[in-house]
Amino acid sequence: MNSPAFLSDIQSRKTARHHDHRHRALPTSSNPISFADNDYLFLSCHPAVIHAARQALAEYGAGARAARLLAGPCPEHQKLESALASWKGTERALLFASGYLTPLGVIPALVGSGDTILMERNAHACLFDGAKLSDARLRLFSRHDLTTLKKSLDATLALKPKGKILVVVESLHSMDGDIAPLPEIIRLKSEAGAWLLLDEAHAGGIFGEQGAGLASELGLTSSVDLQMGTLGKSLGSSGGFIASRDTIIDHLLNEARTFLFGTALPPSAAASAQAALSIVRSAEGDQLRQKLKQNIRHFVSSYPSPQSGPIHPIHCGSNSSAASASQHLQELGLNVPAIRTPTVPAGTARLRLSLSARHTQDELAKVIHALKNLPLS
Repeated sequence: MNSPAFLSDIQSRKTARHHDHRHRALPTSSNPISFADNDYLFLSCHPAVIHAARQALAEYGAGARAARLLAGPCPEHQKLESALASWKGTERALLFASGYLTPLGVIPALVGSGDTILMERNAHACLFDGAKLSDARLRLFSRHDLTTLKKSLDATLALKPKGKILVVVESLHSMDGDIAPLPEIIRLKSEAGAWLLLDEAHAGGIFGEQGAGLASELGLTSSVDLQMGTLGKSLGSSGGFIASRDTIIDHLLNEARTFLFGTALPPSAAASAQAALSIVRSAEGDQLRQKLKQNIRHFVSSYPSPQSGPIHPIHCGSNSSAASASQHLQELGLNVPAIRTPTVPAGTARLRLSLSARHTQDELAKVIHALKNLPLS
């Protein structure tokens, strides 16, 4: 404890966060009406999902005990991976302990110092962290700026003709709520001989037949090299996965460090995700998606939003304005979080409103009224 440089740096960073209105603390209370989470189909509280978790807890215990290559086979992991591969229309799938850990293992296993990653500029932090760990050359493009993507692909081919190129894109953007121009991105990456890692974390369960995602909805599954997904949003559990060809999954099983060296997903989380996936793919899942779409239509018909999915940013500009707006809504019993730097670029702080199939018409009316009367400074 005799190293003042550490404490000095910690304090200076804290002072800077307070100055920029981006200091965070864990909430100490919750509001009855939440527009903050990603439980889009409200399956985290579905009786069948909870029952499956309880059964797995009783049979396998609370944890996975070790990494999968050490602990031995777990039927819940194997059944879920098979179901995910079927859902995604791929040969195999591989589970990771969290959605965040998935690209941290996958990206460095695919590209290295002689390769290039072309990533959308406002991609999720886990994708950036995976890219940094890979030591590959990183170039950014705006997700709707296909001209820049084309130029970057061409320049990379000229500069590093023997290097691999990995394009990384979110299908439904986690903070902006818009949909990527997937057909055009696939055309460009195919022309360049690049691979595409498509993050379907927020689109899974919502878009496509049986909620299989945006690639499925557009009939482009076979053109996506790797589909990344999560168990912690529409599937109401926790964990992450990658779905792809058998050869690729076998490679990742041997090379993805966050799979090799991390304790596996608890069997109860896998069991609950499998129960949720069965619902997502059923007639009940169709009904839940229709309810979510109804809530989205109701919201956008009453409040100006260009987005067609469940994520709706309400732009405030500054960190302080976003924080004040969120606090005002908290006082009205509404949980709508402020999203500030570094989560989003400077000057684009916003409220992030997330719609779910669980929201009632009265809850939607309350938040719409509150947003229309929001004192933005």
